[in-house]
Amino acid sequence: MKIIFLLVVTIVQSTLCAKNAKPKPASDTRSLEQIKKDLEKHEEYLLSISRNRTNSTPLGVSDLGEKPYVKPPTKPEKKYKIIYPDLIQKWAQNIAKKLHATEEYVVRREALLSRFKNVKGGKRDGAAIVNKAARAFSDLLKKRAAAAAAIMKKAEQLQSKTKAPKGYQFKYSYKLGEPKPFPRKPDGHDYYFVKLMTCRSQNYEMLHDSAHFDAKMSLNSSSVHVSTEVFDCDPNVLSDMHWSEALDTVFRDNYRQDASLGFQYFCSAKGFLRHYPAASWESMQKLDLSLDQEDDEYQDISPTGVYDCRLRPWYVSAGGAPRDILIMLDASGSMYNSSNKVIAEQFILALLSALTDDDHINVLRFNITVTPIIPCFGEDMLISANHINTAAIMASMKYLLFRNETDMTVVLTHAVRTLQEQREKPGRRLPCQQAIVLITDTLNENMTELFKLLDPDGSIRLYVIWLHDPYGVRDNTREYSLQLSCTRDGYFAELTTHADVTEQVLRLLQVLERPLVAQRKERLTVFSDVYAHVEDPRRSEVHWIEKENVEQKDRYFALRRDKKKLLDPEQLMKDYMHSVKLDQYGQYYEGLDVDYRLQISVSVPVFENTTLENVTITLAEELQRQATRTYPVNRLLGVAGVDIPIDHLKLVLPFYQVGAGGRLFIIDHRGNIVLHENLKPTFDGDILKPGYRTVDFLDLEQEAESHVPRPYPEKWIKFRSRILINRTEGTETLAGKYIFEHAMRALIEEREYHWRRVHDHYTVVAVLPRHRQPHVVPTATRFTQKMAQEAVKALTDPDFVVHPDWLYCQYVHKKFESPKLELLEFLERRRHKSNFPMKRLEHVFSPFLDGSGDLETSYQCDEELMARVSSDAIATETWASRQEGPGLNCTECYFGSVTAFVATESGLTRWQHWHVTGSVKPPDGALWARGPGEPWYVRAAASPGTLIVHAPVAPIRLRRTTMTDAWPPPLGEQSKWLTAAQVLELQRENESEKAVVGVVGFHFHPQYLRDVLKEFTDFDYTQDEDPLHTTCDGIYWLCLLVDDGGWVVAANGDTYEDMESHEVPLRRHLATLYPAAMTVLLKQKVFELNWIHDYQAVCFPPAEEEMSAGPMMPSILRSVWHATKTIVRVASEALLIVAVSTYGKFFSTEQKQRSSLVSGETELEKEKRRRATKKSFERETFDRLFDERVLVNRTRIAACDRSRPLYVLNRARASKAFSRPVDETTCVWPVAGALLPHTNLLLLAVFKPCMEASVRTPPPDPMINQKLLLPHTNLLLLALYKPYMDASVPTPPPDPMINQKVATEDEDEPKTVPSAALLACARNVVPLATRPPHTACFPHRYQEEEGYRQCGPWLPDVEQPDEDSAYNTNISQILLLLALSVWLIV
Repeated sequence: MKIIFLLVVTIVQSTLCAKNAKPKPASDTRSLEQIKKDLEKHEEYLLSISRNRTNSTPLGVSDLGEKPYVKPPTKPEKKYKIIYPDLIQKWAQNIAKKLHATEEYVVRREALLSRFKNVKGGKRDGAAIVNKAARAFSDLLKKRAAAAAAIMKKAEQLQSKTKAPKGYQFKYSYKLGEPKPFPRKPDGHDYYFVKLMTCRSQNYEMLHDSAHFDAKMSLNSSSVHVSTEVFDCDPNVLSDMHWSEALDTVFRDNYRQDASLGFQYFCSAKGFLRHYPAASWESMQKLDLSLDQEDDEYQDISPTGVYDCRLRPWYVSAGGAPRDILIMLDASGSMYNSSNKVIAEQFILALLSALTDDDHINVLRFNITVTPIIPCFGEDMLISANHINTAAIMASMKYLLFRNETDMTVVLTHAVRTLQEQREKPGRRLPCQQAIVLITDTLNENMTELFKLLDPDGSIRLYVIWLHDPYGVRDNTREYSLQLSCTRDGYFAELTTHADVTEQVLRLLQVLERPLVAQRKERLTVFSDVYAHVEDPRRSEVHWIEKENVEQKDRYFALRRDKKKLLDPEQLMKDYMHSVKLDQYGQYYEGLDVDYRLQISVSVPVFENTTLENVTITLAEELQRQATRTYPVNRLLGVAGVDIPIDHLKLVLPFYQVGAGGRLFIIDHRGNIVLHENLKPTFDGDILKPGYRTVDFLDLEQEAESHVPRPYPEKWIKFRSRILINRTEGTETLAGKYIFEHAMRALIEEREYHWRRVHDHYTVVAVLPRHRQPHVVPTATRFTQKMAQEAVKALTDPDFVVHPDWLYCQYVHKKFESPKLELLEFLERRRHKSNFPMKRLEHVFSPFLDGSGDLETSYQCDEELMARVSSDAIATETWASRQEGPGLNCTECYFGSVTAFVATESGLTRWQHWHVTGSVKPPDGALWARGPGEPWYVRAAASPGTLIVHAPVAPIRLRRTTMTDAWPPPLGEQSKWLTAAQVLELQRENESEKAVVGVVGFHFHPQYLRDVLKEFTDFDYTQDEDPLHTTCDGIYWLCLLVDDGGWVVAANGDTYEDMESHEVPLRRHLATLYPAAMTVLLKQKVFELNWIHDYQAVCFPPAEEEMSAGPMMPSILRSVWHATKTIVRVASEALLIVAVSTYGKFFSTEQKQRSSLVSGETELEKEKRRRATKKSFERETFDRLFDERVLVNRTRIAACDRSRPLYVLNRARASKAFSRPVDETTCVWPVAGALLPHTNLLLLAVFKPCMEASVRTPPPDPMINQKLLLPHTNLLLLALYKPYMDASVPTPPPDPMINQKVATEDEDEPKTVPSAALLACARNVVPLATRPPHTACFPHRYQEEEGYRQCGPWLPDVEQPDEDSAYNTNISQILLLLALSVWLIV
């Protein structure tokens, strides 16, 4: 069989060989030279096919020689071809040509420049700009201070002790503009309550919406807001309300002189706020907390309980600052598991909230030792009482341990020594006053003599807060505390309930006001830091809890509707990733859905004219006698003030002079931001960030070089000291970042900082790019009547807008649909009036209707800006009215229908529509109204001579809840369009440099850029046409256009694009799409990695964090301990199982014995019981909906730091790197690229098989603010940068779409402080220097407060008998003498 099989195989193989045999070729008689010529001719033919891509037949070559032709062995044909540098360079040039051709055709640059004749070139003078801004700001502060002083003087004249007339009613701000129901008749247990509440006015008040005041208001009168702790109808409060009503005259006088005034107010020390104009409180307090309470006419259910004008920073600062306050909290065992602990927390919270950022505090716990609540704060240092630090302290309070006993000698010694050391610290101004607040539940001995030894000069006040049960055991704490606090010019208070907390804090602050009021000569004019109008960050924390409650309720209802859908693994993973994106990636929504009206204020203290006061108490004795003492009175009657909203402040500052890329901002004496365009005070639409008031200007003005978040670079810390402390004005140049477009982009450049101090409190800073070209300046700076006439004629075409935030001409009260309409109205007014004043702020009250007056009487203009915008309008008139008409088809528009525009430095933007048949309708140019503030304008101004193709970028924006349809508002139509922009430059004959006129360009749809990219890189062809042709087919090669920041502008193949969803990025980054490509580009330094730090970020730690009580055990002991616990638990469970099984056997035996007995139940009754049991079980099964997976992860809001990667293109390195051919075999260089000439774009061809290789560490995502470890920052930077230099470690770059947290401790170690305290610790490692307040300091002098130290026991008053009692005494004496005489006679 084997032989037969071999024969068959041999025959078949011979047959196949015979069939495949070919005849020998004929001999070739041509010479060698002829053969070479034929081959060259064939090669040229193949090249022509590659160029023309025409149908042709290859030229055959025959008779190549006498010898037979042998075909050389061929390698297997590749499925892909290599894209060489010259080919991709040609593609890039073709795309760039079309971009420039379209821009040249639609912009008509020469026609524009020919109209700018009456202009001159000039460089920006930073010193002149900052001086102008400082003068305007100073004038504004002086006017507001004069208005506040007028209120103060009137209040001191009006103050009276007389009671309010019977039946007096005041205008209550809450629900002011709503109709009042008829008051019901008092009855029952609430008789007195309802009767007294009738002191609120029931009259209807006509209110009007006012954009100027951002509230519903009435200029007729003022209204009153009363603090929750104050009873409205208390006769003492009503008397002050009555006389303060006469302040309306000075309120109206101030407003008559200057209609641009904000709210004027007088805050009484008795707890009410009178504000003008009268306004409904709910319209001023934007955040409406939903409270499930029944609406009652006499019950204030408004969420205003937190607001107390006496605890606002402008009020507390008017009482004198700064102060050092050391809070000592009793942490002995007697405080454990007691209501005293809760009351102590509430008291500390109220006290810390009442202090200002200029005050310095610390909270120390004590028993037998003294330790800080937060270890990083230390036990011998004081920190600023800002919200970041106070929130950290309060977050740590719940983790305190209460044990052991108390050694009060150690406590007081440590406290006094700590405060005394603060005075000796270098570089720190002496505090005006120092105080110790001792919070304890017992004081076993008198410490008066000890305190005298510790503080002989009496400069430290001592407050004793006694926490106790009013019905508890009595000791000598009261006597000892009274004696100690009295001799140290302090205050003693008993706290038995949380209702007394606010009142006791206010009394504590009143003691600190004594030195200021006692001198009664010098007044303080207090300029506040920035704050929300009537909002408090504590309400935001409550609102966050409410949002989580709403989400929990929605999840429960969703569970009832469809349990399977809600608990689906895919849905659970989606919910989990939502929380990860919020906390870890920082992709939360930071829009401003609610305008909290950030503002500063000018306030003046109002002194009470009473100097002496009798204080009478009832003695704790059986006879209940009274005791009276006379004390000096040095306290505030209240504080008068005027608001300056930040929006009003912006109107007086010349933002238009700094140009594109410049900045104008204001900081206070601590370096905190008052006004800055990158300030982001809210998140999730309506929640104030915890640290919105403490944003340092170094948080927003960042160094050019990449650095770790904290501490700041040493060079910038020194620069900060020069601005705040050393020099009142100056100029300095530093390399920094200009951060813009939602902090997703930044320009790295040399920047000039010019500053000038204002009233020794604020500092105005102007920042200019150093290497920017001169700009054109109109020769005419006066806004004349003729100029207005020409401007009106030039602006007949409606296709224009002006900057919405700049002051051209603006009415105070009258508002328009758009700034363009308001500008046209003022041009018309100037056109018809030869004498038109640029400012008229006087208000004329009308005696009719509501008394508001004429809304057109008060206005203000910026004459220079009006002249500039009029000149630009005249110069661009011809360009805007081209003869051929914008409706005609555009023959040179390679990118579909476009909107051509010209934007000038005056804020004027004009546009034209160019149409292409069958193309997408071009966008409205009004979408880009901010002119020099638009990102494409800034980028074009930074790169003269370069056509900037701008692709809008935005962070991912997520809200807290996922169960509702309350998505963030859409980004807008402008986010869907690309912009090609270039600087318009003018070369004057007598000037050496070109001057910038503005920016010109066109807006176009991104689809057409992708079409052009495909036209040159992925055109259709067949294998027969050109077997050697290479394209970006999307299979092996993918072509992308990326900008100089690494953002993908256009791509072919498998691109990612979804602009409608809020959960996906508006634009993808190369580091996200192809990390391997970005990695090799970083290695070759084509892109350089930098970081944008977000110091205004928030994090969401768990509401209940597991804290480590102390140092952990060594790892071996910890392992033994866990093993022991596991063995014990397993043993106990085993014993339980044995016990249950044994009991079950015993029970089953007993049951069998009982079953033998006769049962009394019938079969019908048994069946009925079985059915009832079954039905109950089914109902229980149906209603059993609880599942742990439905629970919301409860969190808190805390301030933290985040970082986002920034990629910067190095054009010189790119040109060199892309001359290198692609290495597709080892994937060392799997990209080909070329720069588009005279643009900011980079054309990349990515070899996709190399992109699919796995990468160990994902690259930094620009959409993620990255988490960094502060204690190991150098190691972190090494981990980020070293792998890019080491080819053996494939580490991809970070993702720009991730805004990761900056971790401040090692996550593998147990937590020792709550998350809220981490940032506070990092900020206080290297405390930043601050300048003391500008106000005078009135220190505590022990000798001057002797009248308050009546520390002996209260003696009963000497009784002065009246005439009746004297007559009765005489009769008694006479009768006694008569009786004695009779007895003697007898």
